[in-house]
Amino acid sequence: MDTLDRDARPILLAPLFLLAVFACSSDDLTGPVPGGIGSLSPAAVDSRIAFVTERDGNEEIYVMNTNGTGQTRLTNHPGQDSDPEFSPDGSKLLFTSDRFGSWDICVMNADGSGVTRITDDPALDWNGSWSPDGTRIVFTSYRAGGGEIFTMRADGSDVVQITHNSFYDRNPAWSPDGTRIAFETYRGGNWEIYLMNPDGSNEVPVANEDHYDFEPTWSPDGRQIAWRTGRWDGIGDIAVITVGSGVPTNLTQDPAYDLQPSWSPDGTRIAYAHVISDQVEIYSMATDGSGKTNLSKHPANDFEPAWGRGGGTGGGTALLTVTRAGSGTGRVTSAPAGIACGADCSESYSLGTAVTLTARPSRGSTFAGWSGACSGTGSCAVNMNADKSVTATFAQSGG
Repeated sequence: MDTLDRDARPILLAPLFLLAVFACSSDDLTGPVPGGIGSLSPAAVDSRIAFVTERDGNEEIYVMNTNGTGQTRLTNHPGQDSDPEFSPDGSKLLFTSDRFGSWDICVMNADGSGVTRITDDPALDWNGSWSPDGTRIVFTSYRAGGGEIFTMRADGSDVVQITHNSFYDRNPAWSPDGTRIAFETYRGGNWEIYLMNPDGSNEVPVANEDHYDFEPTWSPDGRQIAWRTGRWDGIGDIAVITVGSGVPTNLTQDPAYDLQPSWSPDGTRIAYAHVISDQVEIYSMATDGSGKTNLSKHPANDFEPAWGRGGGTGGGTALLTVTRAGSGTGRVTSAPAGIACGADCSESYSLGTAVTLTARPSRGSTFAGWSGACSGTGSCAVNMNADKSVTATFAQSGG
């Protein structure tokens, strides 16, 4: 079995490729372990990807640029750190660690500083995932005996158990609109992806078939879910499904073992872990399965990609560029200040900054609308989690 399916976290140093062949067994009921679903930023071209690597002899969390360059270590702990996920504002990383004597959910600043323990229970806690507004965390725990799903406030208080089953539930992922939680569950003698309300009610299967399904991750618009499945080759492919359709599509179609998918926030790419012979690398691909690219390219095992959300203490800037078009004339200004186009049509903002653009047509002109990162004719709200371009079109009043 792979990192996500082993019973005891201390054996996590065993290479994933040696364990993957066991992941398809219906007898895999000894219990899950930490090892999370890659998280996503609000833009696929965002500045960094967090990931887990064994290159230091144990599992540590690193970050890299989205093209694989600039690989930098964030954690430095002799035990194991895993399950990275950026907070919605990009200022922090949620992760799982054994540094406090048990497997707990922790949080740190996006630069690796300020590690804080969020859960403090002798049972195994892992698989933390933020709610879209950042106020709560959903996670998996053994504190109720078997694997069950809980929620808590972002500071670790107000812990609520939301699943109460005689089978294992794990790997929860909050939907982008906050109304549903996807998770994997062992019921009916098979691992399946289910949906439920945030209070645990209304549990329904996504695609109930006689094949194992693991590791759900939502598309940014909440219409689709990607996950790891054995329904085609019995080993592991990345599938995607439109919620409610019941018809999955195989994206990887590869004899190798693919796992831990992460959907880019602009909906164009999916990052995942790919077992290549005797090692694991982080890849990304278009959402139709084309354009597969090796990002990590390191002799050690790299897995659990988590797309950086930008902003916060992680630092960095993104460039906003405004272009004026059309037969009319006008001016575009920004709040916070920086764009005054006319004269100044580009500005760099700290990652995560919310910028509002306002178009003011000149006498004899009308504002026809936005294109690029905005649409419509009202104000243009841009989240600067990546470089953005906006076009403001002005028309002459007479036609």
